[in-house]
Amino acid sequence: MVTREALLAFEFYKKRPFKGSDRGIRYMITKTEPEMLTAYIWPEPFCFEATPDEQKIHCSFPFSEEGLCEAADWINRNRQQVLDR
Repeated sequence: MVTREALLAFEFYKKRPFKGSDRGIRYMITKTEPEMLTAYIWPEPFCFEATPDEQKIHCSFPFSEEGLCEAADWINRNRQQVLDR
């Protein structure tokens, strides 16, 4: 399970994306314009760039601490959808 604590300090996202993996999925959270966070999830084993777009799902959230918490919840809720593709 991806926890908010595992996603680093909110300030990190102002400069770069964060990538991780958890029980069969990989994920990335990145700042997008205008002032949004976008979370992507896809099945292991490949990195974001080597995974076909049709295997990825994404959702956007407000660029805030609350948005980062929402992104963690979304990743956990949608894990199985990615694994079933």
